[in-house]
Amino acid sequence: MPHYKLTYFNLRGRAEIIRYLFAFSGIKYEDHRIEQADWPKIKPTIPFGKIPILEVDGVTLHQSLAIARYLAKETGLAGQTPLEQALVDAIVDTIDDFMSMFPWGEKNQDVKVM
Repeated sequence: MPHYKLTYFNLRGRAEIIRYLFAFSGIKYEDHRIEQADWPKIKPTIPFGKIPILEVDGVTLHQSLAIARYLAKETGLAGQTPLEQALVDAIVDTIDDFMSMFPWGEKNQDVKVM
């Protein structure tokens, strides 16, 4: 079994679908959560300066949907046929569309209220 280390902020956001896949599949992983105050120091050490990242036996994957698709394939949740895989991809992309509707990173409270 590979060693998995997920790195993201100490909140749900873009890493939550990855955590759901781990939980649903019963796979143990290291859930490394960083605080916002530590991000400026950590950011230069992260590929492309974006999180979440998933380390798999020392190999770093980035992009939340790429990580989710990888885990879905590893756990047999990605579908057995091309049509099933397309249906799963559609679900993942719909969740991503839904996530994009929320102003997660918005600093202006007036915008968040809308």
